[in-house]
Amino acid sequence: MSIGLKPNTDYLKSILPLGANGLIITDEKMETKVPGIFAAGDIRHNSARQAITAAGDGATAAIYAEKFISK
Repeated sequence: MSIGLKPNTDYLKSILPLGANGLIITDEKMETKVPGIFAAGDIRHNSARQAITAAGDGATAAIYAEKFISK
């Protein structure tokens, strides 16, 4: 059974590499291949699709985004 969630990422195709399912590919710092662009939560490839992990992803992205802009 599936609830049919499809990410709304079509507008990012020319900017970011996306997985086959349209999810944003990130590293462990939640950073994409484009420096300074981070993604967190259910929109991220390899996400556990759970609220608690999405919150953790958001915290991780915030920490590394702050480090990125502080360079």
